[in-house]
Amino acid sequence: MHHPPFKTGIASMDRIRLQDSETFHDVIAPHKTRIRHLFFGHVHRAIFGNWRGISYSRMRGLNHQVALELKGDVDRIAANFEPPAYGVVTLSDDQVTVHLHDFADRSERFFL
Repeated sequence: MHHPPFKTGIASMDRIRLQDSETFHDVIAPHKTRIRHLFFGHVHRAIFGNWRGISYSRMRGLNHQVALELKGDVDRIAANFEPPAYGVVTLSDDQVTVHLHDFADRSERFFL
């Protein structure tokens, strides 16, 4: 999905979240036992959690990020150039794993 159907705590983005989220929930509720995870975009910020018993994740954007301003202006979206990232998802019969990959990170790799 693109727009999340719930508030994230970032007021400027919550104002433009998915319309009719209750209707969306009514549609998916009968299938809840088959929904393993929800993936969202839109917010350009890594956010993970659980909505009505369904786990979700949201990756950073590839261009810019929405700043973490939990008490910010509702009418203006604060952004920054935190590093981009993408997600790598592995699935098995009993598990969903989401890795956040900072592909632009140039820090030295070493062994522990």
